[in-house]
Amino acid sequence: MMNRASIFMAASWTGLAGMIALAAALMAEAGDGLRLSAAAMLIVSSFALLFTRRADEYTRGLWNAGASVAFGAMLILSIGLGFAEGLVDGLTDSTRERTVSADTVLTLEIAAFYIGLFVKRLLGDA
Repeated sequence: MMNRASIFMAASWTGLAGMIALAAALMAEAGDGLRLSAAAMLIVSSFALLFTRRADEYTRGLWNAGASVAFGAMLILSIGLGFAEGLVDGLTDSTRERTVSADTVLTLEIAAFYIGLFVKRLLGDA
């Protein structure tokens, strides 16, 4: 039987695989079945991470690292991208619709969580 820490570790790898599969499916404009299965894998692994994040001190540190990076990315992407697009439109005297979709911003924020988690895992306590 797996303990909570090993479930957390397996869910982190599954979530990373789901994130990569979802990004590839969105970029390749793949069918709905592939996108749905990648998103389901990401969602299920995210819930597993959420419910096992307090398994021990190490998993708690990994969760905190991922959540911190995701929060920073949320602030930068949600506020900063809109500001940057408005600045470029103002400097070039052009008016166009927003080129970065909300789905793209959300995908980048979730990716930031996994980047923070795996960088912490690779670097350890450094």
